[in-house]
Amino acid sequence: MPKDPLELLERVEDLPPLPAVAARVMGMAENDKTSALDLAQVLSTDQALTAKLIRLSNSAYYGFARKVSTVREAVLVLGFKQVRQVAVSSSIMNAFTGKKVEGDPFDLDLFWGHSVAVAVAAEGVAKATRTAKPEDAFTAGILHDIGRLVLRRAMPVEFRQAVEMARAKGTSLHAAEVLATGYAHDDLGRALGEQWKFPGHLVDAIQCHHNGRLTPAADGLPGIVAQCDRLAHHYGLYCGYDAAGDASPPPPADLAAIEQAAGGIDRVLDRAFSFIESASGTPEAWYSTAAS
Repeated sequence: MPKDPLELLERVEDLPPLPAVAARVMGMAENDKTSALDLAQVLSTDQALTAKLIRLSNSAYYGFARKVSTVREAVLVLGFKQVRQVAVSSSIMNAFTGKKVEGDPFDLDLFWGHSVAVAVAAEGVAKATRTAKPEDAFTAGILHDIGRLVLRRAMPVEFRQAVEMARAKGTSLHAAEVLATGYAHDDLGRALGEQWKFPGHLVDAIQCHHNGRLTPAADGLPGIVAQCDRLAHHYGLYCGYDAAGDASPPPPADLAAIEQAAGGIDRVLDRAFSFIESASGTPEAWYSTAAS
């Protein structure tokens, strides 16, 4: 039985708060009276985020012919919902950025690669099935493994043991981390989301993303994220590490339907790489599966 996540959160002294801009943007998204100009003014207070937003607006991820040079133009071209998901995603990615440690088996580039792949797939499934808002699906995909970064920061030695165990034995990192640390990252993600005052539907999706029995049709957003996480793992897009292996077999019928709704794994990988490249700079590592 995993330990109480609140106990760990209370003793992590350097846990970053939810970035101020991300918190304001998420709050604005719930207010129907917020205008595009209001959003642009908030985003403009963060120069680093502004630069990333403009770079992403001009990237292959969106493929617009028009050149975007200001935050206001980005909001007008991309739309309120797209800018919100970019702002929240980039802010949280920045909050947990840290120096790479030589020999660390957990690769932060691959962590975000997995998260963004799930986000892109989830956005596509939400659009195709109309069982959740696409912008919520993307955000939940980015956030679903956030508890894992808490574990890595709070218990680095034990977390490293968990990653090494998962790679050596071929077991899931989810199971290995409970054995090595006593905590489950989905529980920690839920607790952190509540601490950061995320909307309840996002918290639910974070908590339930390992429940493969959930479906988009029956469970909405949690079902979308759970199945897209499952899809990413099927194709070797593991969370924070790469693993050599043969080409993935065809997915089972239910997962094949999820892949089709997402637009196909090749499209998901192309868009995920493009987003990562623009939001955080060209990643130093990418999955062998994606490169093959």
